Amino acid sequence: MNKIIAAVLLVVVLLFGFFLYHKYRVAPQIKFADLELTDLSGTPVKLDDYKGKKLFLNFFATWCGPCVAEMHGLDKAAETLATDDFVFISISDEPLERLSAFSSRINAGHIIILHAVKNLHTVKVFTLPTNYLVNNNGKVVFEKTGVENWADEGVLKRLKQLAN
Repeated sequence: MNKIIAAVLLVVVLLFGFFLYHKYRVAPQIKFADLELTDLSGTPVKLDDYKGKKLFLNFFATWCGPCVAEMHGLDKAAETLATDDFVFISISDEPLERLSAFSSRINAGHIIILHAVKNLHTVKVFTLPTNYLVNNNGKVVFEKTGVENWADEGVLKRLKQLAN
């Protein structure tokens, strides 16, 4: 009887571990066209406005240390890849006032910061930062949760390859 209980507990623990891993370490499939976004002045923005561009989408929060730490690298990557038709967009569901202050403070002039009208959890983003690369045909070609050095030469080369 003890072996059966131990086996059941092991299965439950493994299933729970798989659930947590999938929820927090695997980037969710998002219908980007369904996102309700505004710019920092509150004007509605659609990602379709960037149709034909290579979009790097970064879901972040101003209170997230790793998110803030990678912003400088994201800005450098955005500056470097701008000539290759890349647009870098960072999206947060925090209040517009906080996002505006954050934008001014970090001085990342090559990143477009947008406000998600609905909570990011509604699109199943539970891990910050969560990043996507969408090629100019609208296909997601890269997903990553967690921090990356986006200004690294090897990373930039990989992004260019994936987007083409």
